[in-house]
Amino acid sequence: MEISVLMAVHNGGAELDRSLDSLAAALPPDSDVVVVDDGSTDDTPARLQARRDLPLQVIRQERAGQTRALSRGLETVRGRWVARLDSGDFCHPERLARQAAELGARPELLALGCRVRRLDRDGRLLGVSEVVCESERIARGLLRINLFQHSSLMFRREALVAVGGYRPFFRFSQDLDLTLRLAERGPLGNLPEALSDWVLDPDSVTFRQRRSQAAYADLARHCARERRQGRADPVDAGLVQPPDQGPEPEAERRAHFHLETARALLMGDGAAAARAELARARQHGLGFGACLTPLAFSLLPAPLRGLARSLRVHWLTR
Repeated sequence: MEISVLMAVHNGGAELDRSLDSLAAALPPDSDVVVVDDGSTDDTPARLQARRDLPLQVIRQERAGQTRALSRGLETVRGRWVARLDSGDFCHPERLARQAAELGARPELLALGCRVRRLDRDGRLLGVSEVVCESERIARGLLRINLFQHSSLMFRREALVAVGGYRPFFRFSQDLDLTLRLAERGPLGNLPEALSDWVLDPDSVTFRQRRSQAAYADLARHCARERRQGRADPVDAGLVQPPDQGPEPEAERRAHFHLETARALLMGDGAAAARAELARARQHGLGFGACLTPLAFSLLPAPLRGLARSLRVHWLTR
């Protein structure tokens, strides 16, 4: 088996079909898709059963959360390369073959991401992310900023096995914890091409559990710093409790969705639209301080805005 695409889905609905449609155009021969249905109560099982156009392997389990669902899937995948895709996101037709070829040509790489386009729920392009390709900068920068979209990554399966896969402790930000641990074993990379689409959805885990995700991300970086200093990993040593913060209040969820949409628009040419999104974020109660930096970016001419974005990422990965 060449490539196994790993998905975990809970109540995927129509978004799942669109993601699987993108895989139907991208999956090379001798590859498969492993989908863990994490206790869906909608029509997800029927949608999966109806997909005769893909070599699907479906695992159904009681609701256990994304981390445990992904871990269950990792026990099943057999591909030399393991690619991730989240329900609702899109894989470009050339992504899987391009990443597999790069990993084959660069045996030192343990995982490979790519540049990511950001879309709204109607499929409209908002902007395209910055990308860092140099492994040394990635290893340093992960301690400050997440340099991968989880749904765009492809891993060497043997590397995932070597680090123990996803740690069950990390209910959220499990991807950052994984890439930090991988970066301590070998180089990680990114392709400069935009080969993956991330759909901004206010109902996604990204926004519903924003505070918990941030708390787990802080803990993942703390653990990495401790390991890099030769000290015991606090999670492995049982020194910390899960930092769950609970679901995001509705107003805060909407405010941060509009803030993130504004940031995505500033990755493209949508300065005026970004200011409108910031105004919506303020209407939902977001403080002015959180809007100040993107507002300042939106007032710059487009060439300066692009330069400022690049300089910011360069500073964070120094």
